Amino acid sequence: MHYTLNAEDAKIKCPVCNCGSYFWVRLNNVLLNKCDECNHVFTDIVSIAKEETYGSEYYLNTHRNWFKNPNYKLFSIIAENIKSCNAKSLLDVGCGDGALLNYLGRILGDIELNGIDLSAVVPREAGFTFLQGDFMTFDFKRKFDVIVSLAVIEHINDVSSYVQRVHGLLNSDGTAYLMTVNSSGILYRLSYLLRRLGVDSVFNRLYDPHHLNHFSKQSLSRLLTKEGLFRVEKIINHNAPLAAIDCPASNNLIERMMRLGVGIVFFIGKITQKTYLQTIIVSKIS
Repeated sequence: MHYTLNAEDAKIKCPVCNCGSYFWVRLNNVLLNKCDECNHVFTDIVSIAKEETYGSEYYLNTHRNWFKNPNYKLFSIIAENIKSCNAKSLLDVGCGDGALLNYLGRILGDIELNGIDLSAVVPREAGFTFLQGDFMTFDFKRKFDVIVSLAVIEHINDVSSYVQRVHGLLNSDGTAYLMTVNSSGILYRLSYLLRRLGVDSVFNRLYDPHHLNHFSKQSLSRLLTKEGLFRVEKIINHNAPLAAIDCPASNNLIERMMRLGVGIVFFIGKITQKTYLQTIIVSKIS
């Protein structure tokens, strides 16, 4: 993508459907664009002063609450689905500290577990094979029955290439699990409304430049099914553990109030199926 920061009226091709998009919001000198066709929101990476490298600081400090409070409810759903397909090998892309893989090792037993991440923050006692490197270029020398990608794809600029890479590394009857944000959810919609009313903290947090892509339900399914790569088997609407959410506040009382507010939004999102997160399960079409 080659365009400039002041070209706010230019039609930029959507990374999901390749249709025209338009400048939507300028956020701290970063431009957000929105697709005319699939409602996908994405960041103009040219406008980002410094790209995230995802070193150990990202896991241990920047998003420590997220990694200290794994989403075991989602892990359990993934484990049950993997049991039913009799998979023998699995790759966790962006495995972080290995929370999912350690959980699956306890639940599934004999499956071969592998994880790859840019940063080595995996505990030494991890019960799986850890590979440090870039998923897009790493030479795995093999394929896998299952690929899991939790909270990764929103950080990727070229999402089409990412999906093609997942497809290429799956065996012919392979299954992929991809979890990401849900910009169709109540929390995202509320953040935009609050921003229009002059309260922009939630919006700024959700659209932080760490996330280059903000998937609606429509845009995520469209990305995975275009070109006949995958068939959608199931979409899981869910939230993150409340304790995993970062609530920057000046004191404990304000933080508690913020968490209460997020909890209420999560509850409404759950009963309306417009949750903060979405996990899509897809099977490879050979």
